[in-house]
Amino acid sequence: MKPIVGCILNILTLGWRNRLIADKELFHKLYEELPLNGNQAVLLREHDFNQAFHPEHLKPLNNVIADWPLPINEFHSWLVERRKKKFVSMLQVFLDELGQHTAMEASGLISIGANDQDMREKVISKIGKRLNKLSSKAYRDYESFIKSYKKELNA
Repeated sequence: MKPIVGCILNILTLGWRNRLIADKELFHKLYEELPLNGNQAVLLREHDFNQAFHPEHLKPLNNVIADWPLPINEFHSWLVERRKKKFVSMLQVFLDELGQHTAMEASGLISIGANDQDMREKVISKIGKRLNKLSSKAYRDYESFIKSYKKELNA
């Protein structure tokens, strides 16, 4: 009886260990795309969207939306996966809203049209505040994803 129980425990432990290793590798792969102190994270965390910004900061964020929800990028840890999905969902909301209210300026920067004489200042300010709120929420969800990873996977 003992050998059977021991064999079952080894199988279960090995499966858990393999899932843990796979989750750690996946996290590092995703984290390389969007480091916590990278330009994209700083854009989400600190940028005032009443001001223009460089379009190259959006490419990695769009890659997150395209790649992270794929089944190959799912975590075995349900908590980490749930937090990742929450972040990706909030980032999608932010990028959708950003896409609706921004355009490329002649200078090559993206803005909400703060220099547009036809738009009223209150409208621009309202749009900027909404984008700032959404980007901050997306960043907080990203932080929550990272914290849950560190807590769940002891990384």
